[in-house]
Amino acid sequence: MFKNLLYLFTCLIMISCGGNAGVKTDNANAPATNNQTTPQKAPETTVITESANEKMQNSTPLESIPQATVMKMWEECTYIDYIFHHLPFSMSQDEQSSIRANLGYISTEPQAFLPAKCKPMARQFFQVNGEIVLEADVYLSKPCKFYVFVENEKPVYANKMTPAGEQFFQNMFAQTRPAKNPYGQQTPYTQGQK
Repeated sequence: MFKNLLYLFTCLIMISCGGNAGVKTDNANAPATNNQTTPQKAPETTVITESANEKMQNSTPLESIPQATVMKMWEECTYIDYIFHHLPFSMSQDEQSSIRANLGYISTEPQAFLPAKCKPMARQFFQVNGEIVLEADVYLSKPCKFYVFVENEKPVYANKMTPAGEQFFQNMFAQTRPAKNPYGQQTPYTQGQK
């Protein structure tokens, strides 16, 4: 038991300290902007689901988080917490390079509709000097790879996850796989894959 806890603790330290080695802390890696401060609307002709009969959680399309909000987090965010719904650990990041890398995992492409079969795997909290200023549900399962930003537990914006974001979570789950977890050898990302 003690060895498992020690191993899990070591993995978490490695994730939070070295998960983003080589990331620059200047604005060269700032999230892409299109010089607009209004939310980006989802194109009406976008194919949203594989099946026209697939049920959605929302009937009104969600817009992209405003780039001004992302840039404000890029400049001011001091701490990110992840609370995983079905894993026996949480994760925090307080290094600017790690925080900025995480913000880079938010695509500028909106996730207009949320398939009903998609369930969040974690809640992500963005803090500025100890105050939670932004919250997002993180979805990562096939085919659900996106963030839903919430206010008062209601979805207000949704954005797709970048491939780098998917890789970040895959790497994190790979490091924790030997530890005992409710998914066994499967992670939220790999469940349902054949």
